[in-house]
Amino acid sequence: MTRMRVVAVSDLHGFLPTILPCDLLVLAGDICPDRFGRFLARHDPDQQRAWFNRSVRPWLAGVPATHKILTWGNHDWCGQARSFPNEVPGTASPTDMQILVDEGTRVAVGGQTLFVWATPWSNQFMRWAFMKPPAELADVYAAIPEGIDILVSHQPPFGYGDTTANYHSGNIEHFGSHQLLAAIERVRPKLVICGHMHDGFGRYEHSGIPIYNVSLVDDRYRLVHEPTVIDLPA
Repeated sequence: MTRMRVVAVSDLHGFLPTILPCDLLVLAGDICPDRFGRFLARHDPDQQRAWFNRSVRPWLAGVPATHKILTWGNHDWCGQARSFPNEVPGTASPTDMQILVDEGTRVAVGGQTLFVWATPWSNQFMRWAFMKPPAELADVYAAIPEGIDILVSHQPPFGYGDTTANYHSGNIEHFGSHQLLAAIERVRPKLVICGHMHDGFGRYEHSGIPIYNVSLVDDRYRLVHEPTVIDLPA
């Protein structure tokens, strides 16, 4: 049986790993470092954008992937500043990098076309990029259409790859999105890719839908995982 190979990564935080040959590379947010010397990216997103242009672009150009799809995460202030107008679907070539912010694109490999939808948001906490309170996220996720094959979200759904220590109590708790889980149940994609909660790395399943947290780093921002390889039946 012919298979489509997906390689997925999230929470790179400046690490640019070796990517195996694949049909589709998915970057699920927190691509960039957020500190440049004494400055934080939220105060100067142009510095982060310059890093992206000089580091990520040549790295992606050398990646042996037919299609490359990226969405942002809460550390990617340059993405919230909408600094990349040439990479949106309809403008970018479907075989070049496409940056998706609450939108979808179709990728064709070996006679098969997959509909991919990506969203960069996370539940509101502290002061980071691409965050909304749950009530507003309900509206964002309500716009995810039915009929998608791969759903990419920076944050995980509640209960799946979303555990981390509560900073106040020290207890391990679930911090994923109930609203995203409801959207997954509604649209029933073939595959969900997420990150955000570094300790949640791994494969999960909800009602027969595989969910992968593909974070590369641990909670101390150390590179501890390889990119996740997912083979889909074609």
